Amino acid sequence: MIDERTLQRLGGIATVHQLRASGTSAEELTAAVRGGALRRIRKGIYTLPSAPREAVVAVTARGRLSCVSAARTYGLWSGSDSRMHLQYAPHARAGPATGQVRHWVPTEQGPELWRVTPADCLRAVARCADEETAVAVFDTALSAGLVNPISLRRILAGQPLKAQARAVLARPGSESGVESIVRQRLQALGHLVEQQVHVAGVGRVDMRVDGVLYLEIDGFAFHGDREAFERDRARDAALGARGVARLRVSAAHVQHDWATVLRAIESTLAHSVNSQEARDHPGALACSMY
Repeated sequence: MIDERTLQRLGGIATVHQLRASGTSAEELTAAVRGGALRRIRKGIYTLPSAPREAVVAVTARGRLSCVSAARTYGLWSGSDSRMHLQYAPHARAGPATGQVRHWVPTEQGPELWRVTPADCLRAVARCADEETAVAVFDTALSAGLVNPISLRRILAGQPLKAQARAVLARPGSESGVESIVRQRLQALGHLVEQQVHVAGVGRVDMRVDGVLYLEIDGFAFHGDREAFERDRARDAALGARGVARLRVSAAHVQHDWATVLRAIESTLAHSVNSQEARDHPGALACSMY
């Protein structure tokens, strides 16, 4: 009998040795292939029909998903690079591939055939991705508990200095890659950014900018139903009742119309400062009030 639990644990792809070690006989393997319960994609390598397409393509090409492609499978930020990144050991024989990015570096031998280990994934990201994407991957890895700041630096030890420097820029607190991108961009402009700030009666807010602006960043996956919509409106009302500056933007706007988002942030910050000064010196700034 095929041990589907072993196959599921390995991402739906396993070697004949892994399957035999789980108690599957040669006869059972043959019967499973004939019956359609398994597919044989390479000599000695079998997959479930439900195995992810990217995983099957990677193994067929004799590589493993790496860099942002592997990051996506670990639930981390993967940026906008939709190409398939594959990792090979030096001097390995690669299969046919089209439109793929190949990484020829020493590879840790994890149990999964189709993707590199989390550590190799982060190393590849540090070397290959642009700085903003790499830091966003690291931020989401920190928030997910996959690494901590010390282990991240240890993983990148021995990598090029540029890659190691990117670990220093990583911060815990970003629950999505888009939040990390906003943090990075605002800090680069000199703003103070605090993440996951607790507000009494509201809960955690994604960011507080310059100590005065409470910023929420919505991704449709987590805010696309009626319950989430109502919850967000309730949070906005609670923040409004406290009389604080607040702004809610979408992840799509951050990714595709950052200039408009930045103008909204800067304008809200400026208005907040002017309002505070008007309260402190009502006569001096009366003409600046709208």
